[in-house]
Amino acid sequence: MRRRKIRKMLLVAGLFALLLFILTPVFWAVTLSFDRAATTSVPEFSLIPRDATLFNYQAAGKLINLARYYRNTVFLTLVNTAISVFFALCCGYAFAKGRFALKKFWFYFMLAVMMIPFESRMIPLYIQYKNWGMIDTYAPLILGNFAYVYGIFFARQNIAALPDSLRESAYLDGAGEWKIFFHIILPLSKPVMATLSILQVIANWNAYLWPLVVIRSSSKQVISVGVALFNAQENAIYYGPRMAVAVLSAIPLTIMFLFLQKYIVQSIAVSGIKQ
Repeated sequence: MRRRKIRKMLLVAGLFALLLFILTPVFWAVTLSFDRAATTSVPEFSLIPRDATLFNYQAAGKLINLARYYRNTVFLTLVNTAISVFFALCCGYAFAKGRFALKKFWFYFMLAVMMIPFESRMIPLYIQYKNWGMIDTYAPLILGNFAYVYGIFFARQNIAALPDSLRESAYLDGAGEWKIFFHIILPLSKPVMATLSILQVIANWNAYLWPLVVIRSSSKQVISVGVALFNAQENAIYYGPRMAVAVLSAIPLTIMFLFLQKYIVQSIAVSGIKQ
């Protein structure tokens, strides 16, 4: 009993030390964003602003158009999440309950595609969209979400567990496949929808590589790339405005996590992956 308490205390102490190690840079970044003394030289470490002011946030508002990046990112996040989750559920339902030729082959083929890293497909995809005249548009960022492979797999596994008697009863009442899907499958798949939606929101908000490759206009860029490009500029030499931009870009996901942390943790635990 005593050993168990000692081990528990050591575990708590270790986790607390790890938490401090992770959160200290975050607190320092927030401090620098409010510290007017943060200049080109590396500032001295302090968790309290030496000259507290909103100057860095005002300067950041003039140096980078965060509002436009926010609009672009929110638009793409909402559209891509809606498309990917809806079609994942549609395809998952088809693979779980449907009957069509070569169903198992196409399902395993889809899983094989999921195992291919995106980086190995990026150049062929870029050439394809370039030939179609879609570079510097949102089409390359949206079209791929019609085939959310992991979402299809996850939806299929969950929908397959639903009893067939529900569909059979609906068939006897004269319902078609779409009516069954919208009135039976979707209401019973709300946990799946919540899980896939959370994963997609996080993935789309943090998307960086693909938007950087296919979007050339600054006015169409997403916030992750916009912040990175801002930090890479020669005139972005002040730590204060850079930290202010970083804090502002992280606010939406931070708020979402604070209010939905229970569901986010559950979704990652249920899905078994991190995106």
